[in-house]
Amino acid sequence: MSQEEILSYINDSLVINGSFYSNQNLPNQISNAIYTFGDYNVFEILAFIDATKEQDGSRGMIITPAQIYFKFGQAGIIEYQKIISLGLEKHRNDSIIKAIIKLEEITYTFSNQVIDPEVFVTMLSKITGIEIEMIMDTHKKVEYYTRIVLNDLENDEYEDILLTPTQNNSIKEFYKELEMVQQLADEDYQYELENICNRALEFFDVLGLDSDEIDGLLECQNQFNQKNIEEEQKIDNAQQFYNDMMNKYQQGDSEMFNRVKSIMSSMGIDENDLAGKSPEEIEDFLCGKFGISKSMLEKLAGRFNKSTVKH
Repeated sequence: MSQEEILSYINDSLVINGSFYSNQNLPNQISNAIYTFGDYNVFEILAFIDATKEQDGSRGMIITPAQIYFKFGQAGIIEYQKIISLGLEKHRNDSIIKAIIKLEEITYTFSNQVIDPEVFVTMLSKITGIEIEMIMDTHKKVEYYTRIVLNDLENDEYEDILLTPTQNNSIKEFYKELEMVQQLADEDYQYELENICNRALEFFDVLGLDSDEIDGLLECQNQFNQKNIEEEQKIDNAQQFYNDMMNKYQQGDSEMFNRVKSIMSSMGIDENDLAGKSPEEIEDFLCGKFGISKSMLEKLAGRFNKSTVKH
């Protein structure tokens, strides 16, 4: 990649805490940065980030056409040609975002304290042509990919797409929903993002869009669908067991009560653990015990209630 192309991906959005200097206005302390963590054989500098309060150049980053020299907590060198993978790690309820740069001999991790990990790893992806591995759960990926596609739509990154006023309003509504879900409890957050994923894909399909991010959303949708199929199967199995148990009980099986207690015991449930608990507390206990969601438990209870009515 040419120097001009690399420069097009480097700007002050890379910096969270520090001072950004382009190759047109390198400061005097660049000499100290080169001495402290750079290389005197470097003659071309594309950009410099000074991460010190004193602005003395003792910590920061030097970006050149072939490599990046840096010193934050540690000093190191990233040669573009030696990068073998790029990752971005983000998790819900965790303010720390990490860019993970894997080289042939070492892996570096950059958190969102001095530089913006997302901007940094995107810059390296553009320079090297290496795709970014998203290290986050499926619901967080929905957030990430949806925002990218919406942003690209707003910035006319898709050719021959002329948005109507209604479609522009839809984009604004998606942004609002993505902000609102941040305030929700985990289960509601997951439910709403699965819904957003489906609606966003329908919206993008109507526009005839195609991109890696949309492929990522399709993969998320497939995972959600598979999870729902597995949960439905668990519910079907549980309902069949319940129906068989109730049928035997109603036919006068006097051993059924003891058998239910035995089943509870085999599942590690002590009847005394449920004594005196509210329905909500019992729901929480069962969900935690069996690793199922409350929505699945509600579906299960709904089917059991229907079966009871039939009997």
